[in-house]
Amino acid sequence: RPRATRPPSRRMSLIDVGETERTLLVVRECLVYKPGPRPDASGYRCQDWPKESWLFTGRLRVMALGDKCTIIIEDQNTGELFAQCPLNNDNPQISVEPVTDSSRYFVIRVEDGNGRHAFLGMGFRERSEAFDFNVALSDHVRQVKAPAAVAPTPAGGGGFDGGDFQAPAQPARDLSLKAGESIHINIGGRGGQRSRPAAGASTDGGLSALPPPPSLPGPPPSGGRRRAPPG
Repeated sequence: RPRATRPPSRRMSLIDVGETERTLLVVRECLVYKPGPRPDASGYRCQDWPKESWLFTGRLRVMALGDKCTIIIEDQNTGELFAQCPLNNDNPQISVEPVTDSSRYFVIRVEDGNGRHAFLGMGFRERSEAFDFNVALSDHVRQVKAPAAVAPTPAGGGGFDGGDFQAPAQPARDLSLKAGESIHINIGGRGGQRSRPAAGASTDGGLSALPPPPSLPGPPPSGGRRRAPPG
């Protein structure tokens, strides 16, 4: 009997096409709280949380795989997962909402992978850690939403393909005078314009022959006098 094979997982398929998981940020310690119900439309306030009675303290990692970004909170020693928060790229504040009275505390929307979610309060001991956390999320969202810098162009199209820019070739212009055309010359110091036909052009559509040069008089006779032409 042929052995049944397991279909490749989503993670394997992403790796096969060249996408790898990237670490955007690691914070050695973060504090997790129970934020309670939302007080009003203005947002959460961390002053209502028991600062010295947190639910969990652990390591925070911000991981990215393709367009997906996940905030992971885990045990510092064993690496056991405590909670994870997938980031909404279209509206990040649905996933991570800053509190209104501090720059170090947030409310994150955590999911268990089965469609259930809950809200947890999270804080950092240092403002620099909270700043790095904000920057990591903002950079990821900006990278996902940024359009391609330069659209690819077909070969020979004169576009920018990473090298020097080449403008498309323009057809050569015929600047020669056509039959019947004239040149207008404006001579400085004289009013008006004088029109003269172009050399070699005729009005009947052909080229007129140039007049022959004038003939030079022959040498005088030996007596030094020129004979008068016979009457």
